[in-house]
Amino acid sequence: MKRVLGPYLRRRVSGQIIGLLAALTGLMQLLELLDVTTDVLKRDLGVTGVLHYAVLRLPGEMVVALPLAALLGGMSAFYAMARSREITALRSAGVGLWRILLHLAPVPVALALLQLGLTQALVPLAEQNLKSWWDSTIPLEERAVDPRWVRTSNGVLLFERNSADGETLLTVSIYQRDAAGLLNLRTHARRAEWTGEDWYLRGVKDLTLGGDKPAMGPEKTRHWSSNLKPADIVQLDAAEPHLSGMVVADVILGERVSTRPRSYYEAMLARSFTAPLAAFIMLLLALPSAIVSERRGGGGRLLVALGLGLGFLLVDGILSSFGTSGRIGAWWAAATAPALFAAIGFWQLGTCDRT
Repeated sequence: MKRVLGPYLRRRVSGQIIGLLAALTGLMQLLELLDVTTDVLKRDLGVTGVLHYAVLRLPGEMVVALPLAALLGGMSAFYAMARSREITALRSAGVGLWRILLHLAPVPVALALLQLGLTQALVPLAEQNLKSWWDSTIPLEERAVDPRWVRTSNGVLLFERNSADGETLLTVSIYQRDAAGLLNLRTHARRAEWTGEDWYLRGVKDLTLGGDKPAMGPEKTRHWSSNLKPADIVQLDAAEPHLSGMVVADVILGERVSTRPRSYYEAMLARSFTAPLAAFIMLLLALPSAIVSERRGGGGRLLVALGLGLGFLLVDGILSSFGTSGRIGAWWAAATAPALFAAIGFWQLGTCDRT
């Protein structure tokens, strides 16, 4: 029975989740394309450009849809099995909800691995390629001036425009401080170009501060070493950039530049460990949908499961905002919602298994 029951349950539930994941992702794609297609066509990118945009946005939309697909897919699969009295037959044979959850364990593990692959590899790469491709449709010199500040390992950097690949910066200023924290040098350059190892500054003028009178040095060229990389420049425009755990760790250690407070990166690093638990929690909250009363129809349990699943997403999002802003600790922000709703799910499971 174990050899038959486990694969059957996993196939039944995973099929519903995959179908809903495709449907939700497709719906989000459709709504977004309705909004951006006009801009794509205005840049003379044609239908090919629309399809290219859709492909690069696909991983990010899948990450958003995955937890909700796990919840709704689990609810629909369990409810359908309950209405066809498959759950009743299993419970009569001594297979309770705990054993059903155990048989389904490979499903949330697979979903967690999928989410890890998306968030740690595909989404950052796709977002960077999308930004580079979108910016490449406008020549560098024709872009509107948009000053950006970046804290690097060798001073604070200000630049007005950047190329699509982040390897060229225009109108660059670098501000350096002395040991006392006072500004003592401003380096201005007309252009900065990435050489593969460091930056090459053209049209450099140094303004040395301190003493009775600031001193302006002659114009020249030079190399500038920093932890700033072209990939960091490309990600500056993103309101909520998706960074892999390795990149976030490098930022915390000072190997990569930071544009946000340290608390933001600490919270993102903590969430990279807890976010894959979302699929398991959603399935756990959906499992009570399998207990259907012949008289009442089980609609109440469906509403409870839906409310708890949406509540988990809401609470997790709020705590994540508190964590990135530094109002609460990073690990408290990342682990509180998963721990709380997992406890609720296990309590529900124990209660339902005794009915």
